[in-house]
Amino acid sequence: MPDRLTVPRGHLPRGRLLAGLAGSVLVVVGGTGAGALPRPSPGSWAGIGTLAATPASRSLAAAVVAAGVLLLCAAWWRVRTALDDVAPRAVARAAALWSVPLLVGPPMFSRDVYAYAGQAAVALQGLDPYEVGPGAAGGAYAEQVDDVWRGTPSPYGPAWVWPAAQLLRLTGDHVGAGVLALRALAALGVVLTGWAVLQLAARCGVPGSRALWLAVLNPLLLLHGVAGAHNDVLMVGLVLAALAIGLRDPRPSLPLAAAAGALVVVGGLVKAPALAGLPVLVLAVAGWRARARVAAGAAAVAAVVPVVTGLGWGWVATVDTGRTLLSLFSPATGLATALGAAAEALGLVAEADDVREPVLAVLAALAVLAAGALLLLTPRLGPVRALGLSLLAVTVLSPTVLPWYLLWAALPLAAVAGRRTAAALGAACLVLCLLTWPSGRSVVRPPLYGLPLVLAGAAAAVAARREPAGDPVAAANS
Repeated sequence: MPDRLTVPRGHLPRGRLLAGLAGSVLVVVGGTGAGALPRPSPGSWAGIGTLAATPASRSLAAAVVAAGVLLLCAAWWRVRTALDDVAPRAVARAAALWSVPLLVGPPMFSRDVYAYAGQAAVALQGLDPYEVGPGAAGGAYAEQVDDVWRGTPSPYGPAWVWPAAQLLRLTGDHVGAGVLALRALAALGVVLTGWAVLQLAARCGVPGSRALWLAVLNPLLLLHGVAGAHNDVLMVGLVLAALAIGLRDPRPSLPLAAAAGALVVVGGLVKAPALAGLPVLVLAVAGWRARARVAAGAAAVAAVVPVVTGLGWGWVATVDTGRTLLSLFSPATGLATALGAAAEALGLVAEADDVREPVLAVLAALAVLAAGALLLLTPRLGPVRALGLSLLAVTVLSPTVLPWYLLWAALPLAAVAGRRTAAALGAACLVLCLLTWPSGRSVVRPPLYGLPLVLAGAAAAVAARREPAGDPVAAANS
C-alpha cells in the first residue's frame, strides 16, 4: 500500500519526512570534515570533534555530505507527489524540522558567512566597511575570509552590516558563536518568506502546500540559505513581506502602505536587488494617495537607516565588488569568455579581455533593461510574477551569478506557480544543489563558465514538459 495512504490526510508521509531529516543530519555530520570550517585548524565545531583530521577522514566526510544532499533532494522531490493531500502547516513543520540540524552545523557550501562577519567586525571597530575590507579589522574573523575578499569593502547595506555588527558585539571573537548568530538572521528570512509566500499564494489562488514546498522546504534554500547563512534569504523575505502587507487592500491605509514601502527599502539596504520590489509595489497599489504613502515609507527608511546606523550610503559605490572574479555560474560570463577566446585565437584582438569586458557590459545592460521592462508590466503580469520574472532575468543575464541567486526568483514565483512552473523551478534548484562542493568550491571549473545555469535550465525544461498540465494561475489574480 502506498505510504501516502498510511498517514492521516493533511500530514506528510512519514518516510519522506524522516528521509529529509536524515539527509540534513548527514550533511551536518559530513560537514564537520568537509564543510567550510574555520581556519587555520578546524579543531572542533561547537565542542564536537570534526572529521577533518586526515585526508582519508575528509574524503569520507565529503561522501557523507554527498549522500545527505542526495537524500534530502530525493525526499523533497518525492514530497511533491503528495502535496495534494498535505496541509500547508505540515510543509511548514517539515521545513522547520529539516532546518534544525543545519542551523547548528558548520557553514556549508560557501565561506561567505565569514566575510559577513569580517565586514561587521570592521564596522564594530569604528572603521568604514565601505572603504576597507575585513583584513583592516584583523582578529579571528579576518583570518577566515578568503584572500581575494580580505581587502574588499562590503557590498551590503547598513540594514545588514549594522545588525550583524551588533550580534558580533554579543559573541565576541568566538567564530562559531558568530556564525550561529548570523545564521539567525537567515532563519528570520526563512520565517518571513514562509509567512509572506503563504499570504501571497492565497491571494493568487495557488495551493499553500505547493508554494511552501518550492519556497521554504526547497533544498537550495536549506543548504545555501540556512546552512550557508546567506543574507539573500533575509533580503527576499523582507520584500515578500512588503508585498504581502501592501497588497492586502488595493488601496492600503497609510500605516500598511508606509510599512510596505519601508520593508522594501530595508530589504534593499540588506542587498540591492530587493529595490526591484519598490516599483512593483508602487504600480500594484491603486491611486496616487496609496502610491504616495508607499513612497513616503520608503523615503523615510532610506533617509533614517543610513544615518542612525552611522554607516551612510558608501555601499552604493561598492555593490559591484563581486565582479572581482569571473563567475562560473553565469551564462553571460560563459558567452563573453567564449567570444573573447575566439577573437583572440583569430587574431582580432590582443587579449580576450578586450572583447569579454564589453560583452559583459552589454549583457549587464540588457539584464537591467529586461528587468525594467518586466517591472513596467506589473499591471498585466501581476506584482508577484513581475518581481519574480524580473529577478530571474537579472540572474540569467548578470555577469555575477551564484547558485543561491536562483532563490531571488524562485521564492516570489512560488506564490504564483502552477504545477509545471513549480516543477521546472524545483528541477533547476535540484541541479544547482549538486554543483557545489561542501567547502564552497564549484564542481564545474574553468573554462566551463555558465554551464551550471545551462544545466539547470535544461532540467527545468524537461521537468516542465513531463509535468501534466495542472491549475494555471491567471495573471490577473497574481
